[in-house]
Amino acid sequence: MTGALGTAAALPHQAMAPVTERGFKDVLANLPSGVTVLTTSETDGTAPAGMTASAVCSLSLDPPMILACAANHSRTLARIRTTGVLAVNVLRENQAHLARRFANPHLDQDTRFAATAHRLEDGLPVLDDALAWLTCTVQAAHPGGDHTILTAEVRRLGLGGGHPLLWHNRTFRTLA
Repeated sequence: MTGALGTAAALPHQAMAPVTERGFKDVLANLPSGVTVLTTSETDGTAPAGMTASAVCSLSLDPPMILACAANHSRTLARIRTTGVLAVNVLRENQAHLARRFANPHLDQDTRFAATAHRLEDGLPVLDDALAWLTCTVQAAHPGGDHTILTAEVRRLGLGGGHPLLWHNRTFRTLA
């Protein structure tokens, strides 16, 4: 990194340490990410399931594909594996309450959706007022430590207006 006149800028740093779970989490907490809710349901839209996810990104433009990661113990991941389809709901800056609701392991799926306005798009639950959404068909599921990496082809999409909800340093944030 260089300073304003091309000179090397001093960066604050800590001494190198062995990788620990806590240290790993502390470092990655500095990586901001968007906040999404992954949803799935039976083909007729019944029995919806959903979970909060911040590890979602674009994978390919041709064909349009995304990558999403979910904890191996996730009930929603188990349902996505069964149905083979998912929707990615990108949350708006004022939807932290939805992120918390779908991240709460003590709430069953019926409770999560009963308190959340949603509709069916392409047979999948899409959250009302989501900043954007994608419906996808899972192409592959790869092991990744304590998570599963899903690759999925996008079937349909929708885009609203507004600003995204972000996750940074273990808290929800907004752009402005």
